[in-house]
Amino acid sequence: MTGPVLLLVLTLAPAIQTATASATGEQGRQDQEIVRAWVARWNALGSDPSAIDDLLALYSPDALHITGPSPDQRGTATYRGHDDIRVLAARVAATQQRLSYRIETETANEQTAELFHVATGPWKGPSVAVQLVAVYTDRDGGKRWVVPAAAFFQLADGKIRRARLYYAEGEKAEVEAEPERRRRPPD
Repeated sequence: MTGPVLLLVLTLAPAIQTATASATGEQGRQDQEIVRAWVARWNALGSDPSAIDDLLALYSPDALHITGPSPDQRGTATYRGHDDIRVLAARVAATQQRLSYRIETETANEQTAELFHVATGPWKGPSVAVQLVAVYTDRDGGKRWVVPAAAFFQLADGKIRRARLYYAEGEKAEVEAEPERRRRPPD
């Protein structure tokens, strides 16, 4: 490697090491806990009346939450501030039940880990990305679905300033219903 490529690698190396070090320090653990809390509070939607307020407590008042379109629209849907994010959370609570989102785990070399991809953003706060597995039941049809997803968070001052949630709709699959167990007749 010579010339501009080597210079680029040498220039980026300290930034990469800094991002890695901060992701494993105390601040990195706190940032990961915000994301874990978001997953837990998202899962509580529809089952607990205070769940929406608990979820909103993780967002800054002027936060943005961006998702893909709902069935009746095109393009992305952007929810601005607590009032709009409340509308999104209420819609999820009204249309889905038994939410069971989880942070995807990766296994290699006989070790398993939840992977949090962390970088420092130009707003002077962390950006955290995670792979998710989303499992939920449609309230209307009663079908249970599993879909891979990814979530990207921008954090500032211990709050979510921006969240982006992607679902891999092309990989969405219906979960087979559990078979009913037959009781054996008494002997």
